[in-house]
Amino acid sequence: MAGEHILLVEDDVDLLNVLTQVLEQQGYRVSTATRRTQARSLLRKGGIDLIVADSVLRGGNGDDVAKAATKRQLPVIMMSGEPDRIARLSGGPLPFLAKPFRASALVLLVTQILAQP
Repeated sequence: MAGEHILLVEDDVDLLNVLTQVLEQQGYRVSTATRRTQARSLLRKGGIDLIVADSVLRGGNGDDVAKAATKRQLPVIMMSGEPDRIARLSGGPLPFLAKPFRASALVLLVTQILAQP
């Protein structure tokens, strides 16, 4: 079911643009942040259905964003070149995509998570 609002947090602008395009082509509304502070500000505004965040960001890490989202009971997908880092720093298991990944893997995981009641 498309139309949901996804917050995409990634400091690699090229990757951010590609992933935004992929998700928008699937009908999702996408807000983006390249820094932890931007992500947390957007999260506070509300209206987010799912967060997709890199675990390592310049000027802070995405794990903090994941913790803030889980406190609000929002689903989170983490991206990382170091998948074991996600469980270690986020305080528990979260769905993740190990970089590099195929765009279709992101779409599949987003679809599965947003379909859950």
